[in-house]
Amino acid sequence: MADLETARSGRSSSGKSKRSGSGKCRKGKHQGSTPAPEALVEDQEAWPADETPEGSIPVTPVIVEDVDTYTIGMRGLFKTRVSLTGVSEASWTEENDKALDKFIADSSIRIMVVYSDPFSGLRVEYAIPSQVVEQLAFFIRSSEVPILEEGFESAVQFGSVRGNATESLLRTMNGVHAPQVTLSTAWPESIKNNYSAHMHRFLTNLTDTRFKLMGNTVLYIPMEAMQYSPEVASKDKELVHRLEMVMIHWTRQIKEVLNAQETVETGDSSGPLEEISFWKSRCADLSGISQQLQKPGVRHIQATLQLCKSSYVPPFCKLAQQIQDGSLQAQSNLSFLSLLREPCEEMAQLKPREVAPKLAHVLNLIRLIWVNSDHYNTRERLTSLFRKMSNEIIRLCCRAISLDRIFQGYVVSSKQNLEDCIQCCLAWTGLYMHASQLHHRYSTKGWVLDQTSIFALVDAFVQRCKDLLEVCDCQQQFARREEGTQRPLPCFAGRQGSEVTRSLLEMEATFERSLQGLRSVSKGILDVKNTSWHDDYNRFRAGVKDLEVMMQNLISSAFDTVNTVEEGVQLLEVFQHLSAREAIKRTIDRKTVVVYALFNKQLNLVNKELSRKAFHTAAHMPQHAGQAHWARALRRRIERPMEPLPHP
Repeated sequence: MADLETARSGRSSSGKSKRSGSGKCRKGKHQGSTPAPEALVEDQEAWPADETPEGSIPVTPVIVEDVDTYTIGMRGLFKTRVSLTGVSEASWTEENDKALDKFIADSSIRIMVVYSDPFSGLRVEYAIPSQVVEQLAFFIRSSEVPILEEGFESAVQFGSVRGNATESLLRTMNGVHAPQVTLSTAWPESIKNNYSAHMHRFLTNLTDTRFKLMGNTVLYIPMEAMQYSPEVASKDKELVHRLEMVMIHWTRQIKEVLNAQETVETGDSSGPLEEISFWKSRCADLSGISQQLQKPGVRHIQATLQLCKSSYVPPFCKLAQQIQDGSLQAQSNLSFLSLLREPCEEMAQLKPREVAPKLAHVLNLIRLIWVNSDHYNTRERLTSLFRKMSNEIIRLCCRAISLDRIFQGYVVSSKQNLEDCIQCCLAWTGLYMHASQLHHRYSTKGWVLDQTSIFALVDAFVQRCKDLLEVCDCQQQFARREEGTQRPLPCFAGRQGSEVTRSLLEMEATFERSLQGLRSVSKGILDVKNTSWHDDYNRFRAGVKDLEVMMQNLISSAFDTVNTVEEGVQLLEVFQHLSAREAIKRTIDRKTVVVYALFNKQLNLVNKELSRKAFHTAAHMPQHAGQAHWARALRRRIERPMEPLPHP
């Protein structure tokens, strides 16, 4: 149901609305009656179809296309009552004017609606549109009598319809239905009392619900309370019972406002700016209730119930006083919390690595609020405020982390962002501890807050960032990814080279499947309250553990054909990026020992040659020159495998 704006409207009494004949209708035969399209036809004497006077020329009716003064005047009355957004005089087309003229002229058409269609523009129709429209204006003819300018509001009920169903229902009830029930004298008293009680109960809840959607608290004032003086109303038991029901609802509404945020939700994910907004709206709400308590209707009902000594008046008066005190507290809290607005708004525009220098100033401001505020210095509120700061830092870090870039292989930049986020969170924790120590040293009030509650989500977020760092490392290690691209596939020599390459590609494909399984749940990765991440990540880690075993077997298989130091060093360089994983590092360390053993074998062979007493020289060389040539060959035999070995 749409929002019904009932404009001034009325219904004509039966047969009492008559044409004035003031000259606004056309003169002639149709004066004093509602113009119709047929009235535009020139008056002709009717001849039978088969009888035409001899010597006469058949007369053809001529339609006069000019619109009379009456219709033009009525058009203006209707158009000025079409209150639609974006609709002006220029919106009306010739087709719209003709449809409007037909409604004016044809008394049998009882309803007309005007609405704006996004495709065809302004529409004038005689039935409710079948499709959903944002807003429309309606006109309902009260009876099949001509519409006169002087009695327009009594002959036509009109208004506009807009989107909100609750607001529409409340306006209709307060503007149309409730006054008719209250002012009606035709109902039997018992039925009216019973119905009025149910109507007021419904309207109190409807009013409360409608304005809660806007963050306001509005007290419903029944119209019938103002019909009698307090002295007279206090003697009507049924009326007093209905007014007590309304006051009970007022009391419940005020209690809800006063008790708001008394118990702090541990799962609250709002930040300090939301806390400031809360107290700003709370100030407005409490001041609004204070103004409503001074309204004549509320005073009238209170006076009526006081005269009959109702037991509901003292609790209501007590809450009214608490509203005044609560308003002062809210204003005080808002003035102190407003100190945090500027630094928090500035911090919201920064990157995680730029946030840490601002946190010390924010901590000092919170401590200032703690020491100087008269109402915000409770342990629960301060713990909540620090927790909101933690939420804000997590929110800033989440904004800087792109999960899409992580899973697309931009691991270098993503790892840097994750490291910045981790350092930002650790800086917040460290600065908090430092401020706590200073507070204990220089303040008479102890810093006794629930530290676990403040940093629980921060610690969980840091661990989540470390998990994502592990995902980035795995992409570097098992998918050869760097910054959105893959490193070239290494070339393995020897008779098993092609088999090693195929095994490496199979492992990469297996890792890619595990990574895609993790990516499918990426929506909940940065939500530290989402516990399902742990199960998904543990499955991913289990897959990585299997890949580690497969990689160790692959390294061992690749080294089976290594016969020289150069080949061994080349393979060690290929798999060196995997040495960050402890299990694979042990395998690489063992293969490094094998490579050095090959080099040591060469050293032993050369040493054995040098230890021989007899030297064999070429026959074409002199003795000493031949020995020098032989020694240089032995040295080159050592230098060649020694070159690729890492030197300390």
